[in-house]
Amino acid sequence: MEKQENFCKRQAQKLCRLFPVAILLFLFLSVPLKGYSNEAFSSEGMQQNTVKVTGTVKDTNGEPIIGANVMVVGTATGVITDIDGNFSLSVPANSTLVFSYVGMTSQEIPLKGKTKVEVVMEDDAQALEEVVVIGYGTVQKKDLTGSVSSVSAKQLESIPVSSASEALQGKMAGVQITTTEGSPDAEVKIRVRGGGSLSQDNSPLYIVDGFPVSSISDIAPTDIQSVDVLKDASSTAIYGARGANGVIIITTKSGSEGKTQVNFGASYGFRNVIKQVGVLDPYEFSLYQYELDQTGTSYGAYKDLEIYKSIEGSNWQDQLFGRTGNQQQYNISVSGGTKSTKFNISYARNDEKSIMRGSGYSKNNINAKINTEINKWLSLDFNARLIQQKIDGLNGGADNESSKAYSLVARAITHAPVKALNEDSEDDENSTNARYTPLERIDATYKQQRRFRQDYNVGVNWEPFKGLKFRSEFGYGWKFDDTDQVWGYKATANSKFGHGGLPQAYLTNSDNKNWRNANTLTYENKKLFNGRDRINVMIGHEVSTSQDTKKYVTAVDFSKDATTKEILAALGNGTALPTSTYIGIKDNLLSFFGRANYTMMDKYLFTFTMRADGSSKFAKGNQWGYFPSGAVAWRIFDEPFMNNTKEWLSNLKVRASYGTSGNNRIPSGSMYTTYSVAGTSDKGIYFDETTAIVLKHGNVLSNPSLKWETTISRNAGIDFGFFNNRLSGAIDVYWNTTKDLLMKTTIASSSGYSYQYKNMGQTSNKGVELQLDAIVVDAKDFGLNFNFNISYNRGKIDKLNGSSFWQSSSWAGTAAAGIEDFLVEEGGRLGEVYGYKTDGFYTANDFTFDAEKGTYALKEGVNDCSSLIGGKVYPGSIKLKANEDGEYKKERLGNTVPTVSGGFGLNARWKGFDFTAFFNYSLGNKIVNATKLGSSFYSGSSKNWNINDHFTSANRYSWIDSSTGTNLLSSASIKANGEAWTINRLNEINSNASIWNPAAATVMPLVDWAVEDGSFLRVNNITIGYTLPKLLVNKLNIQNIRIYVTGYNLHCFTKYSGTDPEVDCCTSTPMTPGIDYAAYPKSRSFVGGINVTF
Repeated sequence: MEKQENFCKRQAQKLCRLFPVAILLFLFLSVPLKGYSNEAFSSEGMQQNTVKVTGTVKDTNGEPIIGANVMVVGTATGVITDIDGNFSLSVPANSTLVFSYVGMTSQEIPLKGKTKVEVVMEDDAQALEEVVVIGYGTVQKKDLTGSVSSVSAKQLESIPVSSASEALQGKMAGVQITTTEGSPDAEVKIRVRGGGSLSQDNSPLYIVDGFPVSSISDIAPTDIQSVDVLKDASSTAIYGARGANGVIIITTKSGSEGKTQVNFGASYGFRNVIKQVGVLDPYEFSLYQYELDQTGTSYGAYKDLEIYKSIEGSNWQDQLFGRTGNQQQYNISVSGGTKSTKFNISYARNDEKSIMRGSGYSKNNINAKINTEINKWLSLDFNARLIQQKIDGLNGGADNESSKAYSLVARAITHAPVKALNEDSEDDENSTNARYTPLERIDATYKQQRRFRQDYNVGVNWEPFKGLKFRSEFGYGWKFDDTDQVWGYKATANSKFGHGGLPQAYLTNSDNKNWRNANTLTYENKKLFNGRDRINVMIGHEVSTSQDTKKYVTAVDFSKDATTKEILAALGNGTALPTSTYIGIKDNLLSFFGRANYTMMDKYLFTFTMRADGSSKFAKGNQWGYFPSGAVAWRIFDEPFMNNTKEWLSNLKVRASYGTSGNNRIPSGSMYTTYSVAGTSDKGIYFDETTAIVLKHGNVLSNPSLKWETTISRNAGIDFGFFNNRLSGAIDVYWNTTKDLLMKTTIASSSGYSYQYKNMGQTSNKGVELQLDAIVVDAKDFGLNFNFNISYNRGKIDKLNGSSFWQSSSWAGTAAAGIEDFLVEEGGRLGEVYGYKTDGFYTANDFTFDAEKGTYALKEGVNDCSSLIGGKVYPGSIKLKANEDGEYKKERLGNTVPTVSGGFGLNARWKGFDFTAFFNYSLGNKIVNATKLGSSFYSGSSKNWNINDHFTSANRYSWIDSSTGTNLLSSASIKANGEAWTINRLNEINSNASIWNPAAATVMPLVDWAVEDGSFLRVNNITIGYTLPKLLVNKLNIQNIRIYVTGYNLHCFTKYSGTDPEVDCCTSTPMTPGIDYAAYPKSRSFVGGINVTF
């Protein structure tokens, strides 16, 4: 009851916070919605002497314009044109009519007694000129001096996806997006030109409608107007401290003047897992288990194992991930406005039942934007964005388990497909460490995440006189994440909290509040030197603050038969473990910045930017960072000597930039010593034989000498266009250097601390990017467009204070394969993976057999790798390559960071049909297939675990005589048959063996067999749509109806043997990328939907 009451209080608090916003939205929306209809209506200023005016509105091709606005100037009287472009309305005789339509130049026509008007509207060249959003402003693309990639709403609208990051995958050169696994809450890693940090976050800065956010995965793609990615320092330096890893700016849709427009979309689809990890079937499994134990007590005598060929067994992966999921998406938006006030409000809903048993999510997005012009020199804009999510079920990796090796996904691969004969069916009543099936464990596991985000931004624009604009904006954001986890007794055997065998609960709450105020003053003069030159100067100031609070509550040892509801309702019925509460140190940032753009003769472009950031994360003397940048561009196309090329050349511009940006992504308070309340398990102080509550210092040693990490960016680029821009694109080369790296370093435990943040080392990234767009055909009834992008990026660790160190991915806890498997060294690259190379397997010829003693031993001169695989080698053990001295040294097995990535697609239309296909690819990286490696050896003394299907009886080495079931390595067999016969028989039955026997290795290091090529080409999505004829839909007072069907993740061309090559999970540090272990599998989906515009 206490939890329910607290939950109700939180909901009431939310409603109280949102109520003023709802009132404000209502007041604003009531203005533009007033009085719009398809019929003419009266205005208060209507004169008595009226005439009926009729006419037609067409474009320059003579085609009628449907839905053009016809308004009486100075009144609210107006109509829209019909399906034939005609209009009719009654107006005062001497009125002036204004004709407007999106993307076309508005026209004002005085009637002067006329009653019939024919209007030809032309495209608005300014409106059609592509505008790019840059920091604190916009600029026409032709005036850009920096490296910026853009995606418009038109490119996104035809593909229904659930998140903005998914919509951008592969569409922009230099921007790599990786979905780490297939779960609903999977992390999406976005990297712009690789990133320069080693141990810290390399994610770009995300700006949504001017407001910094932590992620864009929760933004509804249907709300997006444009996405602009700032890649070089000329573009990012205006964001200073936060721009070192690139900046992604998302602008959501705004309203426009004219008739209120309603857009509605709905879709429904289903999804299924694409690929499972191959494992041994019941018969193969029983043969393998017989090699471990020939007593026959587990799965029967050798001669009886054939019976398992007729037993289907349990496919635990299918039990966990085999269901057909479904997804539903709905969105509706209302937009419109008058000349002075424009609005857009939208709502989007996503529901998904995911492929994993018990998993799914729901998401609600509300976005509202209002722009109102109070008078000619003062305007106001307001934006509110609210996002609510609920995520059910587990993701990949460990949940409450002490190691990822015990996780449900990992155990779904290795759990026995059939029960052993000596395994009690239900004799675990009093056991605290019973081995339950993955199905039993997942049904005993409850996890629900509740996320809520709200961001508000208010801006005031003041233009005291032409050319001078002042803008002040204030933003506030609040978000919380609540997670409830409950495990029944069947899911606590390997709990990291201990207390196995009884139910447990773990509740987390995190809260973040942030606000910002930014003020800019912009001066623009477009008529310098009699209009020859233009100048735009902006100066600004910004202050922001953010603070986190977190709470973790753990309770164990509930009654064995307690249900999830009972546990959540009464946590006091369990045994409480120490509660952890964290109140973060405020992250404050004070900034001053400026930018100057100068255009000379409309051909020579100059940009200079400067920003100074003061951060509370650094101590006095190191708080301020200064980030200048400069860029130049030359529009060669506009030079007189290029006149002879204009028949085939339509654009040519060269660009160059140099600048700096910063990074302060370390925890607040890293220069202070932090303390927490010691738990009951920590050493305490005793007074009168009673333990006192004391403070203990944190595990991070303070470092007051920390300073800014700085990235220097150099960029050169060419923008080009041919044949009236039917073929256009850009090519960029860059060289980024990041120095004074903020590194989380491990220090000696004797210090009493585990880590310390230091400035050390330098990295660099060099690369080339190419973006191409081609309009192949552009006819009235048929069109075909093609787009392509490719990026090459190679990173290097230039300096590391002359040191090198090992990093452990720890993908399966303390398993040998995940310990010191990555090397970070000066002169190397991030992602350098090291291990041992295999040399096949030991055979009988490598051993001597003593018939008298019934033993065998490795021959002299044969290298012995027993210390690396569990202490003893057998015929059939994995053999590792030794060097010339017979020593086993780790060797470089490859690099897990791709060097080449990109995407390409085509868009086609034929009459009412449209077709879109998009592909993305990645080249040049390795993947550590830890899932394969983790199911390729005999773990300790445990039996009855399955292995992957690389080790079928036809492939693996075996010591079991297939004709008799005798263990040829047993003492009795060696004594009875002697050395020669034993060697010959082992060689005979293994003449076709191609891989070692997992039972002959009880420890498995990382070997080259598990490090695979991760290159791939993915058929990302294909869409077929049909737009109903306007003659039909306009009779229903509908502007547009489109129906479509889309397939996602249709096929992946790759040599990788795992479930999917696009994976990066279960790593303990950013310095060990490219691990595939216990990942939630990805799925293929098909979606059908409809879009309607009223």
